[in-house]
Amino acid sequence: MQIKLNHAVYVFSVVLLCGILSCNKSIHTFGRTKIAKSVDSIYLKQRIAEIKGLNTDVFTKGSFKGTADMPIVYRLLKPKSTNRKLPLVIVFHGSNAVGNDNTSQLGILAKLFATDEIQAKYPAFVLAPQFPSRSSNYVLDRSRNLLTSVPQPCLTSALQLIDSLKNTLNIDEKRIYLIGFSMGASSVINALALKPDLFAAGISISGIPQFDQVNVLANIPIWLIHGNIDTENPFNSDKQFFEEVSAKNRTRFWEFDNLAHNDIFAPAILTDELPKWLFKNKRK
Repeated sequence: MQIKLNHAVYVFSVVLLCGILSCNKSIHTFGRTKIAKSVDSIYLKQRIAEIKGLNTDVFTKGSFKGTADMPIVYRLLKPKSTNRKLPLVIVFHGSNAVGNDNTSQLGILAKLFATDEIQAKYPAFVLAPQFPSRSSNYVLDRSRNLLTSVPQPCLTSALQLIDSLKNTLNIDEKRIYLIGFSMGASSVINALALKPDLFAAGISISGIPQFDQVNVLANIPIWLIHGNIDTENPFNSDKQFFEEVSAKNRTRFWEFDNLAHNDIFAPAILTDELPKWLFKNKRK
């Protein structure tokens, strides 16, 4: 069974995104952009419902136990054709999906990358591991008076799973990408810091960055997306992180005006903009 979005809804969302980009000439591959809050709440609710309602049968179930002795379950989408090397997109979930039911982690991001429309333009393996406990925790960085993220043991298991799949699937090892929301976004930054030579790029949506590896992270293409009234994962941590890494011009920062933590899935990021940006990046 294939995952397919309503074609009219998809086309409308692409047109809407084009309008957003054309109205904001400051949007670039890297750099900071402030994006106004969408006023089309009816369309947004419909779009989110379309994505959330997609069938998950295309994701096969699996489990993995690495050397950290912390087994994790996962879902894997394989492209229709794997006779050539294709990218791998890893989607990290938020804290509300912690567990082992091997279903809860299939949220908006995993399903978006699995739609027929996205797979047709950006074919890729899509891996959605489910963490049995928090993959990242937050502590206060006293020198900055801001929250910073600290990777937890189950994230190591996920990284070992990725290494294992590299040996069994026809993956283009120069195009392995990370994307996550909330706790999963924080884990994106942690994973990039732990394995900077593994990933080509990462997208962090409403996460908490890691400040003790700024020099490493500044050299990796990263897209930060955050609402500026987010109080659950405070916006100011990402704002400061961007300021510290921006000198290398490898970081993109979308600041969504007047959006809180759980409102961040705005129309501008529910089209093909996420894979389009990711797939521009290739590890040397």
